Amino acid sequence: MSKMLKSLVIAAAGSAVLAAPAIAADKVRLVNSTKVVFETEHPYTALEEGIFKKHNLDVSVIHGSGGAASLQAVLTGSQDIVWGNGVLGVLSAYAKGAPVRILGSNIRGVPDLYWYVKTDSPIKSFKDLKAGQEFTYSRPGSTTNLAAIYIKEALKLPAKLTSVGGPSGSRTQLMSGQVATGWSVFPLNKNLLREGKIRIIGTGKEAAGLNGVTIRVIAANVNWLNKNRDVAKRMMTAFKEARAMTYTSEKRLRSYAKRWKLNFADVKSAPQDTPAEVTTFLPVAGLDKINQIALESKKIKKLLTAAQLKELVHPMGNKP
Repeated sequence: MSKMLKSLVIAAAGSAVLAAPAIAADKVRLVNSTKVVFETEHPYTALEEGIFKKHNLDVSVIHGSGGAASLQAVLTGSQDIVWGNGVLGVLSAYAKGAPVRILGSNIRGVPDLYWYVKTDSPIKSFKDLKAGQEFTYSRPGSTTNLAAIYIKEALKLPAKLTSVGGPSGSRTQLMSGQVATGWSVFPLNKNLLREGKIRIIGTGKEAAGLNGVTIRVIAANVNWLNKNRDVAKRMMTAFKEARAMTYTSEKRLRSYAKRWKLNFADVKSAPQDTPAEVTTFLPVAGLDKINQIALESKKIKKLLTAAQLKELVHPMGNKP
């Protein structure tokens, strides 16, 4: 082969390499079921710090209007993965034949919940609550409802369980004197703590029966999962890296504060308010208890079998 011909062949080969299209990133649609809560920040870390891109993922992140609506988006296939959905809702949907599987745990127990009173209240702790006084939660069937039930039973409180809606509604009703207690989730309302307007009387850690039990989860549409098993695994790896960064980076905490218009003084302790050891994606723990709670609350008609509970969880995107 002449030198000229060799040069032409090499040049053509080089042009072909340069002209070859880059492998397109895999598109994933993620719905974040909750706003402001610290654990919801991890997907944003992955998005903004290039972690999704590093794993060849093109991820869109939207916010649903609560757990039920967010889960429904995944069940219908309009979204692929839901982040931070209540495990009770996911298990109940699965029991009814819905196409959903759990990829990992978001949080075990409810240490990020807290209850508070006005500073001048005579109530110093949960145990000071009297018959007729309101022990508040958001809505029936919610995580706060479950936590309040467990705390009331554990401490044998005579107070009445009272639904007050979300943190803002709870705050309004407490400050206006309509209820004896308010509920919130860290870091919301920490400005009122800092200003001395409210005082914490207890946290979700006192719902001892829920400690170590997975409460919120990452879940996927099973039809999407079966077709995109490798993508799901890469998503979970990206989430794991993002979680580690969110917990250790002041930059990420400042981004978190800015995103939700929070004072940095109120979020800088977020890694302590929601301890890292309860937010690892594995294990997905306590499903036997959630199964029983689902039956008792009439979310399901009969208990799921051990085989069904095992098949519900596809840890980190892997098959059970």
